[in-house]
Amino acid sequence: MTRYLINRNILNLMFLFSTFILFGQNYTLEDFETDSIPTRENLLKANRSKESWIITKTNDSIKIKENDFNYFKGDSLPFGQKEVAEKLNNQYSIRAVKKVEDGYIIGLNKGEFGGGLWFLSLDGKSSYEIMPYRRIHQIFEFNDKLYVTEGLAHMGSNNGNLLELKKEGNWQVSQTYKLPGAPRFIIKEKDNILIITSEYLMSFNKFEKLNQVLKAPFYWGSLYPSSAIIVDNDIYVAMRKGILKISKFKYNPNYEWFVEK
Repeated sequence: MTRYLINRNILNLMFLFSTFILFGQNYTLEDFETDSIPTRENLLKANRSKESWIITKTNDSIKIKENDFNYFKGDSLPFGQKEVAEKLNNQYSIRAVKKVEDGYIIGLNKGEFGGGLWFLSLDGKSSYEIMPYRRIHQIFEFNDKLYVTEGLAHMGSNNGNLLELKKEGNWQVSQTYKLPGAPRFIIKEKDNILIITSEYLMSFNKFEKLNQVLKAPFYWGSLYPSSAIIVDNDIYVAMRKGILKISKFKYNPNYEWFVEK
């Protein structure tokens, strides 16, 4: 029995160590090389790649690491998972949380099986559904207002929206901005936000105007973009298989595709 416990502990340590190596190691662009941009003919091969990346920037340092597939975005909840689920019609698929003055806005995302947008009080005792079924990706503040991105790309269906929330008695959707496809994530700039959808890069400014910045040079939705950074006039988008650099992305975009050496 003792030998069994020792062996099991060794296996657990080996698993933790391998997980750290896989998801904890940092790379730089020097670990990557340029390659041909995916085309319709080889996009499926890239889609089946086991390599998937996250890109971040600290000061002027660009760091790249293996995707840990943690899709949760937002604030933490001071309640147990089961306790929260009981207030959300027994749903556990929390994707995003935003703490507000009177409680928490909670977004659910079960992919093809649905989702929803909920409010939970500060004490965790009361809740109500703001909007059913919608697949929530992010909840964030911009220009002193609260916004939500939602949508789904599945089996030929590809839709998404940017929603403004307002508290009028209860929290509710006050404005809807149609997106050209399902959103993946947002990047905040000083006076606007950038929204990466399944095929487009969109801009939403402080005057509440939604504009198309560019259409992707290939359907990057099939490579599941995870993150992006902006360096001067360039943007780097991390996804499955590689990193797409778009130089002068707002004015005269030029594309480079980087894969691991």
